[in-house]
Amino acid sequence: MPADAQVLHTLYRDHHNWLQGWLRRRLGNGCDAADLAQDTFVRLLRAGNAASIREPRDYLATVARGLMVDFLRRRSLEQAYLEALANQPQAEHPSAEHQAL
Repeated sequence: MPADAQVLHTLYRDHHNWLQGWLRRRLGNGCDAADLAQDTFVRLLRAGNAASIREPRDYLATVARGLMVDFLRRRSLEQAYLEALANQPQAEHPSAEHQAL
């Protein structure tokens, strides 16, 4: 296993549960917390700088906080869109009887 992959594996092993709990307390939802914790480690993998991290929990929390802000913003936008759709008047479709005439 390459050195950076080993460092990432160690970070995941040592901090994943902590990060997921940290996110769960802020989001109030275990499933969303698990998704964002996974996304945080994917970001770390893509960055390729795991070996240079001095304070892993601070770094992970910073990345996760940014992902959480994006997630909450997207969820708020989706909710507003769904509410706007729900408030639209329903299209009136002719009944089957009217269509048959």
